[in-house]
Amino acid sequence: MGTRSTILVLVVGVPIALLLLGGAARAESVDPESDNGLRQKQESALEAEVGGLDDVAAQLKEAQDSISAAEARTRELEEQTRSLTEQADLQRLKAAKAQVRLGERAKAAYKGEDIAGASAVVDSVFGDDGPDLDAIVEGPLGRMLAEDRQVVKTHKDSERALKETLRQLDGAREEQEKSREEEKTRAEELKRREGKLKVAVDKLGTDKEQQMEKRIGQLEVAEEAGEIQVPPASGSGGGGLGVEQELDIAREEIVAQPVEEIPYKRYVQIYKAAAKRYGFAEDWYVLAAVGKVESDHGENMGPSSAGAMGPMQFLPSTWQQFGVDGNRDGVANIMDPEDAIPAAASYLKYGGAPEDFYAALYTYNRAGWYVREVLGIAEGYRRLAQDDEVEPYM
Repeated sequence: MGTRSTILVLVVGVPIALLLLGGAARAESVDPESDNGLRQKQESALEAEVGGLDDVAAQLKEAQDSISAAEARTRELEEQTRSLTEQADLQRLKAAKAQVRLGERAKAAYKGEDIAGASAVVDSVFGDDGPDLDAIVEGPLGRMLAEDRQVVKTHKDSERALKETLRQLDGAREEQEKSREEEKTRAEELKRREGKLKVAVDKLGTDKEQQMEKRIGQLEVAEEAGEIQVPPASGSGGGGLGVEQELDIAREEIVAQPVEEIPYKRYVQIYKAAAKRYGFAEDWYVLAAVGKVESDHGENMGPSSAGAMGPMQFLPSTWQQFGVDGNRDGVANIMDPEDAIPAAASYLKYGGAPEDFYAALYTYNRAGWYVREVLGIAEGYRRLAQDDEVEPYM
């Protein structure tokens, strides 16, 4: 609407080429009812595919979480196995050393190298009453050998217990590995399904773009054929009385008084309220996108090279017919967002919103590029808001 400022828009997932594409593809006139039926089928299919994609994504995340948990448990089991293996090796080494020590001490005792042990044997064998076996067993030598045998037994028992634990850990680790491999297989299958669904969603999205191009072509053909009549466009899309005449109307016949700037947050509030007032509350993104294209939400108030003015860039001649007193202060001021935004919502309603935003936007500015750009920005706003309750605009 008038001279446009450079517009920088972050649109998630909306092809940039679509926003920059100029000119509309021509299309043959078709039965509106059959066209609407096709649109409903496409949107239902898209909804089903997106829903399936969401389900697969949730399942894939669950599988990936299971894989991560299984890998963490496997690492834990491997660490336990390593630690227990070291302990078992240590016990086996200690048992072997104790066994050697037992043999060496026994030999030393009987060879007289262990004086206490040898004395006990001699006293028992050559005592007045003859050999006393109980004395030998209960004496220093017997106690020494018994203690050493107990040490050997303790180490061997510990080794056996550790080996049994290791056997159980090996079983648990095998089960964990099996579970992890199953989850990996499941995750790979889910990834393949996700890829197929994304292709299907992209294809359906392309179908919707084709539908938009078809509708724009129908509007252009109908306009050229004189089958539709729209009032003078608000800005450079066509119509108007010439810049001088428009500025004369602004000076003499309408209110065009500058107002204080308001923050973007307030613009959003007005967009939402105006869209609700004119019957398309959920689609306030479209109205906000018009405001973005027209003035960058009040940053460029005009007048444009065509004479368009205010935050929604109305031509004064169009304002005469469609201007409203949105804030009910007794004045319909083309420069006041509280008046201009509701007027724009009213104008979109006049053009066919919310049933046909293509026609509504084409009425607002009779240019195919304008319809594409506004809907692209509206879709970006919707996605940034993560509003899945509203159907995609592109």
